[in-house]
Amino acid sequence: MTESEALLSLQEIDLEMKRLTKEAAALPQKAKIEAGRAARKKVDSELLKIVGQRKDVEMEIDELAANRRALEGQVNAASKDAQVADHRAALDLENRLDMLAKQIEKIDYQTNSLIERLEVVERAEKNAHAVQQRLDGELVSLATSLKETLEDINNQLTSLKRKRQVTLTQISPELQLRYNQTVERLGPLAVETLMGNEPSACRVKLQPATYSDLNRRAEPIDECPYCHRILITEF
Repeated sequence: MTESEALLSLQEIDLEMKRLTKEAAALPQKAKIEAGRAARKKVDSELLKIVGQRKDVEMEIDELAANRRALEGQVNAASKDAQVADHRAALDLENRLDMLAKQIEKIDYQTNSLIERLEVVERAEKNAHAVQQRLDGELVSLATSLKETLEDINNQLTSLKRKRQVTLTQISPELQLRYNQTVERLGPLAVETLMGNEPSACRVKLQPATYSDLNRRAEPIDECPYCHRILITEF
């Protein structure tokens, strides 16, 4: 491999390493993982509210059940202890039992409404747990895919780094410095070839006098008079 070929190879290696590094930084799995985590956090927040609602409803149902038991106790006590001495006492007992029955009926109505509400909340809680499990599965799958893809890219980068080191041994220190300075000044496309009288990067056709001047110098590695990239004139 000539020094010209080595220089072009070096640029190809650097361009590929830059492409792989950019690819690794913009892997779609990263954005999807971030979105999945945000969705998981939102579901967690909603679930916290739902659980709170469920507990509130359960507490109300328990309170109503306790009140019902107390009313039933009053009914039993009134039925056992009442001394029905006359018509008036019998009427009072009847009115009291009727009042207690209406209170129990009201509690039953409230309890049924709360049970229906509880069923809705429990379904919402179940659905939220299902969404959590689905998101967790997707996040695990994405994390695995991301890890595998990054490992593959890192392996490619490691191989390219080794290849780069070998390539550098075939390029003089002076030309390496010139290449690095050109990359810093003009970006990764620092080397171009001459295709007829047209440089491959800037694509500005050389004037006849300029082209003749390059031929007269007969330098295999020159400089483009227009864009000032390193110009390979022959291989």
